[in-house]
Amino acid sequence: MNRINRPNAKGLGNSDVPIGRAKPHNKKKMTPGSIILKVVLSVVIFAIMLIFMVGSALAGLLGGSVYGLIRSTPILEPSILKPTGLNSFVYDSEGNIIAELKREENRVWIDYEDIPKILIDAYIAVEDKRFEEHNGIDLRRIGSAIISYARHFINPAVEIEGGSTITQQLIKNLTKNQEVTIKRKIQEQWQAVQLEKGLTKKEIMTYYLNNVPMGGNFIGIETAAKGYYGKDVRDLSLAECASLAGITNWPSKYMPTTESNIKANLERTRTILGLMLEQGKITQAEYDEAMSEDIKFKYNPEAGKVMQTSNQSYFVDEVIKAVKNEFMERYQYNEQAALDIIYNGGIHIYTTMQPKVQAALDEVFTNPEFFSEENPRTDELPQASMVVVEPVTGYVRGLYGGRGEKEGSVFNRATQAERSPGSVIKPILVYAPGIETRRITAATVVDDVPQYLNNKTPDKVWPKNIENKNFGLTAARDGLFRSRNVVAALIYKDYVGIDTGLDYLAQVGIDRKDEQYLSIAMGGFNKGMTTLEMASAFTVFANKGVYTEPIFFTEIKDANGQVILSVIPERRQVYSEQTVFIMDSMMQDVVKRGTASTYGTVKYTETYTDQNGKEKERTVVFPTAGKTGTSDESKDKWFVGFTPYYVGATWYGYDKAVSLTSGENFGAQKIWNAVMAKIHKDMNLEPAEFFNEVPPNIVTRTICMDSGKIATELCKADPRGSRVRTEYFIQGTEPSYSDVCTTHVAALACKDAKDAQGRMLLATEYCPHESVFERVYIKRPVQYMPPFPNSPYPEDVIYELPEGEYCTIHGPHSVIIPPVTEEDPYDPENPNDSSGIQYPGDEDVDIPDLENPGSIPDEEDYFNPEDFWDN
Repeated sequence: MNRINRPNAKGLGNSDVPIGRAKPHNKKKMTPGSIILKVVLSVVIFAIMLIFMVGSALAGLLGGSVYGLIRSTPILEPSILKPTGLNSFVYDSEGNIIAELKREENRVWIDYEDIPKILIDAYIAVEDKRFEEHNGIDLRRIGSAIISYARHFINPAVEIEGGSTITQQLIKNLTKNQEVTIKRKIQEQWQAVQLEKGLTKKEIMTYYLNNVPMGGNFIGIETAAKGYYGKDVRDLSLAECASLAGITNWPSKYMPTTESNIKANLERTRTILGLMLEQGKITQAEYDEAMSEDIKFKYNPEAGKVMQTSNQSYFVDEVIKAVKNEFMERYQYNEQAALDIIYNGGIHIYTTMQPKVQAALDEVFTNPEFFSEENPRTDELPQASMVVVEPVTGYVRGLYGGRGEKEGSVFNRATQAERSPGSVIKPILVYAPGIETRRITAATVVDDVPQYLNNKTPDKVWPKNIENKNFGLTAARDGLFRSRNVVAALIYKDYVGIDTGLDYLAQVGIDRKDEQYLSIAMGGFNKGMTTLEMASAFTVFANKGVYTEPIFFTEIKDANGQVILSVIPERRQVYSEQTVFIMDSMMQDVVKRGTASTYGTVKYTETYTDQNGKEKERTVVFPTAGKTGTSDESKDKWFVGFTPYYVGATWYGYDKAVSLTSGENFGAQKIWNAVMAKIHKDMNLEPAEFFNEVPPNIVTRTICMDSGKIATELCKADPRGSRVRTEYFIQGTEPSYSDVCTTHVAALACKDAKDAQGRMLLATEYCPHESVFERVYIKRPVQYMPPFPNSPYPEDVIYELPEGEYCTIHGPHSVIIPPVTEEDPYDPENPNDSSGIQYPGDEDVDIPDLENPGSIPDEEDYFNPEDFWDN
């Protein structure tokens, strides 16, 4: 039988009591005191149990939190912490060396064997006396630090001891994370333990002493020795070593540069010498000699200045920046540590540069023919930049950051200059988001009439088109390829919405979500865009809606050929293939017949031998699409264009923004065209049927350009010529066959009478037959009423139906001529017979049967997708 021993009632000896059966005893009457005691004990027991449960829960949560912190802590790779003293090399995409990286500086790396032992002992004595024993963290030191902090809280005169080991200090010096938080401390301790597993104590000490901040510009003991004592670290005396080691704890207080600092430094030197004696690192005689030494300080601030000499290309400059940022982000290194690896680590960087692409950029940007030499508004020379990206991979294949040969480390306009984008922003901020969200189609019509949308100046027209005119009813396609600001602003305001547009802009790598105003629809941002940002953003249109983050290098190897870092660009689907297909067709119009029709097509002439052995020339043309951009007052010119192979973005302007001359209007386009033509020729690329690949769920409709609805006979009989074209739609957004155009109407007009806007007035019974004919007018869905007496009219007002306005030249207009009837047909042999209908020209109106739609006959004036790239 299981038994448990417990004291008997009298407290004498033990009493065997079986488990599960109580020992009989007599009940005693409980006194008030015993009741209170029992309650108190119950409360205490309950409190203890509650504390235990809460403590257990908190311990679990704490343990989980610590585990989470450790999992998110970047691992410091020991293999790349060891500088080799070897130069690093940069390679292009074909494995050719394009740069050798080296840095000339007064900061010299000191190997362990060249560091005085007394200096190492001084650092160990004052910073981490159990350095040789611990595994990266010192629990005893942490405890002492906590106690010293408590004593300091009671008595501020007590100095606080640090709890960090030399290994932890090394990590803090290497990384950019300088937070004073529990989170950072936990991560730092875990990194220290991991680092101790990969490096020897000698290696840790060597790297620590070469990276320790020593005040001012001084990093590392060698630079500090020269800067404070005027000698190499090898030549320092014991007292000078103690003095140097004393700076580390508080450089701004102990660096011997002022009288008060020197006094503090000497006092700390004596403390360190005492610690060295106490720990047996020096003898009494050595201590006495050092204490009596008169240290001579020779402060030289120039000793800590880095003299980096480099004349590598703009591309290599950007590669170095990208590699540095990757080291800092992935391993949390600070900038100095990352640059040490790049310049002193003997690493091999494999970039995305294609030599022929970069060669084309080099050739064009060093040719003065592509740059104006005179602008009366400035003494500066014009500048330009260009970036070429491979859309599928996101690889930056080449870039150039300014005109002429690059000299030294200069401003890289391709990646650093943030310029106003102008209309080049419209595809990625306005039109593509509108089509993707099904809020607009390429056929959506807005009325480009004078707007007064600036609340600060409500009586002034804003925004304005670059032509300083308004053009009336305009389809989205035409608004884009003709770069109409009013159309973009109205679509952005009334259809897309500011938040939606900015959200899609952020998805293609340009985050401007704090710029919540209408002017950005025309490129009016406070913070402009770089050429790299624009090139990368447009990759979605050449890669079926997928945005790929731009990268400059793919991998890095150490001196032994081991891969220590590789990069895979981030990809995300931003737009559907259907949206991209329609956007591409709209931007083909920009190149075909819009603002980039002069230089927007990639083509070149080549010589070939025909089947008869004769040499002939032919023009090779690549399918191209893109968008131009002009900022306010023509201070910036842009062109971003793409082929099936590359996206190229070009900016042209002046560093101190001034208006360009008329001769510079095509500066960006000329450079883009020359570079892209040379790339495609030198790379022996074949024109691909890229834009003709129609994705599923795309349908066509024959529509009226002025209404966006199914065309009628009247749409083709517009006095301006046919307003009919075939348009692409994402299935489900197309107009139904019953949704026909009601914008075009026919009425009898008198050719002798016009109103103030030049519109032919409606005929009356008094108008002679020779002056009357049936004319096709447009009737606005919403009548335009000028808000002010001097408000302008849109250009298409001359074609608008003058409702209620009749001819007054030929008499009163109390009776209107009745409409044409079948008994009064139009006689083609007598075109002046006003009893019939007379259309402009003598061609027949050929409109498809709406119940059985077919193709509109090809005409020069309207869009035909099948023949769009027929050159």
